[in-house]
Amino acid sequence: MKNSLISFILIFSVSVSASQDNIREGLKNILPDGAVIELIEPSPIPGIYAVYYGDLQPIYVTQDGSFFIYGDIYKININSISNITEKSIAERRKLILQNIPSEELISFKSSNEQFSVIVFTDVDCGYCRKLHNQIDEYNSLGISINYAAFPRSGLGTSAFTKMVGAWCSNNPKDSMTKLKNNLTLDISFCENQPVSKQYIIGKKLGVDGTPSFFSMDGEMFPGYIEPEELLLRLKS
Repeated sequence: MKNSLISFILIFSVSVSASQDNIREGLKNILPDGAVIELIEPSPIPGIYAVYYGDLQPIYVTQDGSFFIYGDIYKININSISNITEKSIAERRKLILQNIPSEELISFKSSNEQFSVIVFTDVDCGYCRKLHNQIDEYNSLGISINYAAFPRSGLGTSAFTKMVGAWCSNNPKDSMTKLKNNLTLDISFCENQPVSKQYIIGKKLGVDGTPSFFSMDGEMFPGYIEPEELLLRLKS
């Protein structure tokens, strides 16, 4: 019995390794230049593998590497369907968000916190300013707002410089509020500013506009959302 089990494990390992070799060979000419395959794992569909190559969205490839699918996989349940791909993406987002040090976020905490969200923001964004002017409403509903930086115009721009100034100031919350109210700020720089890093993380998460909300479970809510509506989405 023990020998049979060992033989099965060895055969399975060789099979998986051969499948991965086939997949790498099949994809080498179609992936974007510079793309590196990070992970190949079996998908919920027998004979189909999920391949991650720097994007949160996987591509699905047959084990012989001859066919691929780019899109979502849905599971048919008794009375519903569930998006398996979105669940996988949310799990990967969750891991990325968990690795952002809390002390590198500018946080406006609720005194009766039920939910905590990370919001990628830009101080020159109109809807980001609208959101900030409603901070007390979000907080009163039990939602803590934790800001991460996402200067939409990119690194080294005016918005980037302002946001570095906020994160490096002696009072980041006060500085953020001033900038969101279009007030000037005495800009100071610090070597450990997290703005550049957070911008790159935002890109990795799929942020392409601000504000972008993320729940602690990895669910993404792009765009401005009224406080009451956000609470409903977080509860659902």
